Amino acid sequence: MTVEMADTRNNQSKFWRLLNFLLNSYLRLLAVIFFAGTLYTWLATVGFWEGANFRFDTMSVELKIYSAVMLVMLPVTSVGLWTTLAWGRVIWLFAITFQSVSILRFPDIIIQSRWVLLFHAVCLVSYLILQGMLYVIDKKE
Repeated sequence: MTVEMADTRNNQSKFWRLLNFLLNSYLRLLAVIFFAGTLYTWLATVGFWEGANFRFDTMSVELKIYSAVMLVMLPVTSVGLWTTLAWGRVIWLFAITFQSVSILRFPDIIIQSRWVLLFHAVCLVSYLILQGMLYVIDKKE
């Protein structure tokens, strides 16, 4: 009986390590995506593309505030998620909350697709599922 229990624990530990690896890889993939968002936001803010909303000096006040906050939040989020530390996840939550509220509040000013909201929702739910599975496995051991 004790041999079976030890074997079961070893399998759960392997599964826990696999889930932990998947969670860390997932967070690092999100970090890369947020870094790409950082580059896009910086390029848009310095006027890389043509248009009234693609240069900081010609943006509306709301868009300037949104851009300034995102220009700080996105790289910090990217670094925090890459390190897989708890503060990175908190900053990520702040960043997606700020971006989602801004897109919903100013849909005519912040020209980003509603697909961004869906992306954030799917990413958050996926993270919660992975984290929940790790929590359940920890409680069983």
